[in-house]
Amino acid sequence: MMSPIIAKGAEATLFLEELFGFQVIRKHRIPKSYRVRLLDTTLRHRRTIREARLLNAARRAGVPTPIVFSVNPETATIIMEYIEGNRLKEHLAELSTDSRQMTLGEIGRSVARLHKNHLSHGDLTTSNMILHPSGKVYFIDFGLAATTQTIEDFGTDIHLLRQALSSTHYLIWEECYRAFKEGYRSTFGRAAGKVFHKVDEIESRGRYIIERIR
Repeated sequence: MMSPIIAKGAEATLFLEELFGFQVIRKHRIPKSYRVRLLDTTLRHRRTIREARLLNAARRAGVPTPIVFSVNPETATIIMEYIEGNRLKEHLAELSTDSRQMTLGEIGRSVARLHKNHLSHGDLTTSNMILHPSGKVYFIDFGLAATTQTIEDFGTDIHLLRQALSSTHYLIWEECYRAFKEGYRSTFGRAAGKVFHKVDEIESRGRYIIERIR
């Protein structure tokens, strides 16, 4: 019996499976026929190892992420914990104002923990967050994550989240972003001001490019 596919992206396919009586996710990086075979194998091998390592690093930093049970670089596969719940993208607008603010505040604290531990997510959107029935938000898909200490990378993370909020959750995005900033500042500390200054700088670069294109 084939395992059900629960998500399929450009880089990987996610399968829902059972391991020792527990539901798990098998993430398989799919081969790319347009790449030279040796290069493709090497890239999938390295990215699989890197993602598993960074998932574990984020978890050690206090950020809710799926537990990694096993990694097979040869097949470019990660077996990880299945997190019950739904993508935050689909349910953020349904939350009460108080719940939204609490949720975004906690997301801000989690992102600050990532950054304080020299990690960037790389694709920080509400599509890559799972809202557990308990209210805890789990961060998923560390395929673009990296180790870094640069304000530019931290600012890019937050810029991506700000874009996701303003485009997908445009009716409530300002309220959500304020709560996120408060949570982030409370954990990251005084240097948070530099990070948000960089976010504004990145935003202004984008506006400048758009104006030049016009």
